[in-house]
Amino acid sequence: MKVLRLAFRHTLRNRRRSLITILAMAFSLAIMVAYIGLCDGLMRDMRVNAIMNEIGHVQVHAPGYMDTKSFYRQIDDPEALLDAYAAAGLHASARLYASGLCARGTSSAGVVIRGVDPVAEARTTRMAGHILEGRWLDPHCDREVVLGRRLAQALSARIGDELVIVAQAADGSVANELFTVRGILKSVSENADRAGFFVTEKAFRDLMVMPTGAHEIVITTAMDADLAATEARVKGLSPGQDVRTWEQLLKAAQEMVASMEAYLLITLIITYVAIAIVTLNAMLMAVFERIREYGVTKALGVGPWDVFHQIMIETLIMASAAAVIGLAAGIPLTMWLETHGIDMSRFTQGATLSGIAIDVIWRAVLTPRVVLVPLVFLYLFSLLAALYPAAKAARLDPVKAIHHC
Repeated sequence: MKVLRLAFRHTLRNRRRSLITILAMAFSLAIMVAYIGLCDGLMRDMRVNAIMNEIGHVQVHAPGYMDTKSFYRQIDDPEALLDAYAAAGLHASARLYASGLCARGTSSAGVVIRGVDPVAEARTTRMAGHILEGRWLDPHCDREVVLGRRLAQALSARIGDELVIVAQAADGSVANELFTVRGILKSVSENADRAGFFVTEKAFRDLMVMPTGAHEIVITTAMDADLAATEARVKGLSPGQDVRTWEQLLKAAQEMVASMEAYLLITLIITYVAIAIVTLNAMLMAVFERIREYGVTKALGVGPWDVFHQIMIETLIMASAAAVIGLAAGIPLTMWLETHGIDMSRFTQGATLSGIAIDVIWRAVLTPRVVLVPLVFLYLFSLLAALYPAAKAARLDPVKAIHHC
């Protein structure tokens, strides 16, 4: 208790220096709480966008399809699988894919023709609500198309324009048809933006002469559901099929998350090394100012460990004061960023990262990790910085210290 009282008194002895040190610590803590919150918010939103806009939690394909993307590798009886997934409480939608050439006037572009069930797709993913202009597909209108945003720009296509599509049908014949632009998607993914040509399942089957089968079944469930358990359930319902999770399908995104964690760690270390230098400087100055005092106290029988503990407790007091101030500023700031976010529409309209669309409103997320990680770093680096001044004070020779000028 006596050591603690002395530490408090010494902290208040030079109030200006202590205040500057505390405010520097608090500022770094508040900024890092908000920064980690924004980074975690970006990762969360990208994960939600990847899953709910296009990829789903789990995808089912015919064996070998993901290796070749061959038009002829199909799931033979998708209806039976869709019924099984629905009975298990999972949302699922079958998709069909083919390559083709789309033209409007003198403009043309290679496209990926995507046949979907508009109702099932809207129930399974958020694609139907991700419209930039116009409307989502109507199951009763088979000659309308929804385009990816960049594809629409490349073709200079607007709502109501007519497009010609040419492809090779399943029976080897030339497939060609005239479609009217019904809608244009917001950014979904790199592939969907640049080459997404979405038509109804019936229109696809008529165009490509493909009466049965499907290339892909996308499955979604609750966002907080256990992914491994969902994968196991789907595998049990899909004998003989290739079942993969979104993490397996988006390895680039997983690598990006790992890189983001590394960058975050580097930023934390750089920030708190700077704070450690400030703390080291403050504590060294405090030790040099009190060398004679330490000499007298040690001559009176105060042991080296007591002096060491006193310096460390002084640092702990300043770090705790900084923690209170920093969290009092950082947590409300992060909560505000979680609610309102940062409008990035001027810079990231339609931008993607690792093939995943980025929201134009960058929001933070407040979790225990967002608060605890910078708080632990603050205490750790502050105490590490105080080790040298504390050790120096503890090793002072009482006689030399008393006669120090």
